[in-house]
Amino acid sequence: MARYVRDEQINKPDDFVAFIMNDFLTKHGFTQKEVKGEVVWQDGVGMLAPPKFFKYSYVNGVVHIEAWMKTAWLPGVYTGENAMTGFIGAVPKSAYKKSVEELISLLYQPLPSDNAYMNAQPMGGAGQPIMVQGVDNSRYATMGLVFSLIALLGLITNPILGLLFAVMGIVYGNKAKTSSKKGMAKAGFIIGIIGTVIFSILTILWLIGIFALAAGF
Repeated sequence: MARYVRDEQINKPDDFVAFIMNDFLTKHGFTQKEVKGEVVWQDGVGMLAPPKFFKYSYVNGVVHIEAWMKTAWLPGVYTGENAMTGFIGAVPKSAYKKSVEELISLLYQPLPSDNAYMNAQPMGGAGQPIMVQGVDNSRYATMGLVFSLIALLGLITNPILGLLFAVMGIVYGNKAKTSSKKGMAKAGFIIGIIGTVIFSILTILWLIGIFALAAGF
């Protein structure tokens, strides 16, 4: 296995850990499924970015986290467990690892009370709400828009590089769709889609040109 594994002694209430984990998984688009007999959380199927996997347990105050990615050959068809380091897929690996480390830092946040806390969106209960910091994906909205704009420029000078930035714009824009900057995230997502469409058209025109040259037209 090439998983990013962390064991942290946080000694926090079970419902607090469950809330923070659910907040993280929901905002990052993970869904629970069974893979080869192992219950895991998965984000993506390999259409635009490598699929990400996540699992955790919380026992006796210790949270155990495992995070990894796989190589996608086709949407839904992937093999191996990729190390969270290395040149191949460096950008999504780095972003995923950073998000997991931010999750761990949120689990260590101090609680005013062990029995009274809630997020900005109330979890229920009576009394004065006490705020708990959750996952914030708003920065991904800015990244998604910037990457998508760079993609449009890159498609003119370097189509392959432009496609790479377009895909990153789509991925980051989609990741921030529920953040406080969802408008910016949507713009980055749409522009990224436009970039991939332009790349597809340019590729088709290039192939037509190659075929025409080969046929002597």
